[in-house]
Amino acid sequence: MLSSNKLAAAGGRLRGLGASANLAPGPLDRVAARLRRPLDRAFERRAAALDGLGSLSRQAAQAASLLPAAAGEPARADVPGAPRLGAAAGGQRVLVVSLRGWATHNAYELTIAQALRLRGATVALLSCGGGAPVCELGRARSGHPRPCDRCAWLTAQIARRCELEHHTLASRLPWGADPRRAPVEAPAARQLAASRVSASWLLRTTAPEQVAGGQEILRDFAVASAGVEAAASAILDELAPDVVLSLNGLFAFERAIRALALERGSRAPTYEIAPRGGALVFSQRQPAPDYRLDGLWRTVRERPLSALQREEVTRLLADRARGVGAHERYYEQQREDPTELRAQLGLGGRERVVSLFTNVTWDSATMGRDIGFESMLDWVREAVRLARGSELVLVVRVHPAERRWRSREQLRELVATADSRMPDNVRFVAAEDPLSSYALIDASDLVLAYTTTVGLEAAARGRRVAVAGATHYRERGFTIDLSERSQLAELFAHRAAPAPPDQTELALRYAHMFFLRAMIPFPAVQTDGGRVTRLPDGARELLPGADPYLDWVCERILDGGDFGLPDELARLATGALDRPSGA
Repeated sequence: MLSSNKLAAAGGRLRGLGASANLAPGPLDRVAARLRRPLDRAFERRAAALDGLGSLSRQAAQAASLLPAAAGEPARADVPGAPRLGAAAGGQRVLVVSLRGWATHNAYELTIAQALRLRGATVALLSCGGGAPVCELGRARSGHPRPCDRCAWLTAQIARRCELEHHTLASRLPWGADPRRAPVEAPAARQLAASRVSASWLLRTTAPEQVAGGQEILRDFAVASAGVEAAASAILDELAPDVVLSLNGLFAFERAIRALALERGSRAPTYEIAPRGGALVFSQRQPAPDYRLDGLWRTVRERPLSALQREEVTRLLADRARGVGAHERYYEQQREDPTELRAQLGLGGRERVVSLFTNVTWDSATMGRDIGFESMLDWVREAVRLARGSELVLVVRVHPAERRWRSREQLRELVATADSRMPDNVRFVAAEDPLSSYALIDASDLVLAYTTTVGLEAAARGRRVAVAGATHYRERGFTIDLSERSQLAELFAHRAAPAPPDQTELALRYAHMFFLRAMIPFPAVQTDGGRVTRLPDGARELLPGADPYLDWVCERILDGGDFGLPDELARLATGALDRPSGA
């Protein structure tokens, strides 16, 4: 009789038949892919609220035609003789890069594009259109027509409805729109290096070359990046946009497009979904996930929090500890009881508890951010080694997303390969364990973090925090900043003194800046589990003055100013706290 685990695994394989994520599909998988394509497209249509996007675009086009600077109907690249980007009089030329059929990102990008249009900008849309041998959604060279027959289908449907000038990379790729015709020889080392983030993201590993087929996927990403460079060069030369807005800035294709735009003197802001629910982060000069907040921090570092600001950030942090208000909710119910926690972890009467909080190993927030250690895994292994024989208890909290994203690299197993006999005083809290990370913080006298935001939250709760990676809150005055292995050994040798009140206050001030100034609420679009649940109710919600946050985003995209929110909008931002994530 099959065990429940084996039954679950078998069910997962059946559900996965025909999915775009299958990188080496067999005959049965290909048949399943053809059968499920109509259902997949119907799902994507609903997830992206395609009809709603179409209605919003029509209304925006009608409203734009009434603007004084408008010059007739919007240009369309697929209409013979249509005027090119910038043909309309007045306004900046903006190219919105919306490459993949990622429903929530499509909604953000189209909403911003239409709002920019209603502020006098001339806007065009750039999507992939298919043809790349591999991307973050799958490997089209081996899975053709997947994933393009889902992804490129959706972006084409959106483009047909958006009533904006539309261009595709596929129309300019050197080998055309068929990914099977792409060359197999890897191009320059530059493209290989730039492709590692995307290859790691697709394969869910820090070492894609060590996974079966990983070398070929790395090569195909480099080939695709070279093709994207050629295609985007032609498009940018033709359009000459003032601004190129794109997602993330770290994925291989956006990285290539952004570099080309900067070479041509265009501004190239990026955006990403924020750790706070219902919000986005934007950056003018770096990839948005890098959180380059030096200028904003200099502005607010010496400014004491007002009573209202203190109330706002305290409430926000308390909500996050309860699992409310974050971008992702990992558990339906967390276990928070401190007595239960100590019993589960076998802490007994131990006074020294050191908690270590990990990231997902292959996350872009972790890779390439090493200081003093070879990698995050090296740091965890060193902490386990130092704990052996000491009087403290080391609790390693594995990031919950390791389970959510089906990581190939299970941290507990990776550590065990280096130390087959785990020290008795080391505990691992598994990714699927709903034990509250915040209850663990409160039971600890020292918190270790690599780049996770939990380190900032722990410091704001009055705990001593030591950071080992290049995280945005490092060297802000409220953390112990590790730059070499001996410093970690010193921490394990001596009990950490309690955090002085001025450090806790500084951490709270930084948390207010990070969550309420750097993250911009985006109530125009609401999502839940990868689905769009709300779009603006007509063009009137996109017009200047209707949404102060949309106003702020559009103004900064057009004038190149810093995206950090001013006092009046940072205060208003707390209104979003009353709305649960995804509502």
